[in-house]
Amino acid sequence: MSRQGLKDFVHAMEHSASLRRKVHKLDSIEAVVMMARQLGFAVCAADLQADERCEQVERWFANSWIA
Repeated sequence: MSRQGLKDFVHAMEHSASLRRKVHKLDSIEAVVMMARQLGFAVCAADLQADERCEQVERWFANSWIA
């Protein structure tokens, strides 16, 4: 799996109100991953966790003095 599959799934949610509503009703990350896979997106739970860590690192660098 790759972050590209996750990016594609997020892009689809950004452009589909009905998909956002469906995802909002889900009660776990596993359910979100299962839905994404059923829709043809190459996503796994590790992608979601890795993306969150990447976002945290990017925010840290954006707010730090290190260029």
